[in-house]
Amino acid sequence: MLGGLLVLIGVILLVGQFVHLDLGRYGWPFFIIVPGVALLVVALAGRGVIGEGLAIAGSILTVTGLILLYQNTTDHFESWAYAWALIVPGAVGSGMILYGLTANRPGNVRAGSRLVGIGVVLFLLGAAFFEGVIGIGGYEFGHSTGAVVGAVIILLGALLLIANLRSGRRNPD
Repeated sequence: MLGGLLVLIGVILLVGQFVHLDLGRYGWPFFIIVPGVALLVVALAGRGVIGEGLAIAGSILTVTGLILLYQNTTDHFESWAYAWALIVPGAVGSGMILYGLTANRPGNVRAGSRLVGIGVVLFLLGAAFFEGVIGIGGYEFGHSTGAVVGAVIILLGALLLIANLRSGRRNPD
């Protein structure tokens, strides 16, 4: 496996030289993505607590590398202000889902799905606030768009509060 990996890296470097692609500028996030994917493969082949931990670690590395690839390609590093939500709850949840699906553990899939949902909501709210309201990346909402986004966020919050209150009534302790 190590030999195949070295051959692949050598081919990529050689092709980069012939097509004049600056791999140092655009390819460095793959030094994070590839080990993350390798950890995922090892984790999904194994079982037990170690496999679950490796799946979460591999998912965190892979998602971090993908975010860095996006940021490096678009030169939009300001997105770190809200992209962390894709790593902390989102990538952890993704690792739990992947491990739960391969190890036939529905509890992991349910818990992971909740974490991914939380991560996506936090990411979207952060993107709306930091990009639309503050304008850290140069994109700022107009007056009417900002009002609509604010109203949607208030509506989502109200729906979550109502759903939480209703679920509390059904399950008294």
